Amino acid sequence: MESPLGNFAHIDVEAFLRDSRKRVAGFEAAQKEVAAAVGRATAANGHIVVECTAQGGVTRLEIDPRAKRMSVKEMSAAILAALRDADADLQRQVSAIMGDSFGGMDPAMADPDTAAAKVAEAQQAFDGMMRDAMGELDRLRKKLGH
Repeated sequence: MESPLGNFAHIDVEAFLRDSRKRVAGFEAAQKEVAAAVGRATAANGHIVVECTAQGGVTRLEIDPRAKRMSVKEMSAAILAALRDADADLQRQVSAIMGDSFGGMDPAMADPDTAAAKVAEAQQAFDGMMRDAMGELDRLRKKLGH
């Protein structure tokens, strides 16, 4: 005879909740790691230094006075190269964080805004699923007179 609880009779709710909490903690930890990541690059023999973050874009541009020996065109090219390299460094770090945390990353997730939106979407979906599951369990509990 089938249980009046259907498939819910075989659910280990505690294990489900533990797993869910673990996943949420993993999302939060990855989010903090991404927020702390800093992409770095140098150009012109180390005379130009660039740093960038997912939240602030370029956060540091340092030009050593010795770089003034370069022409404006050379300096501009060196700065742009350092900016691209710093951004690429940041993207590598974000990819590694996502890979370590979630077993890989959708290329679209390299964009911090897209990643944050996906995390928020996953959190909303999880919250909705939990509300539905808890509502169903409560309905079944009442039906069984508990």
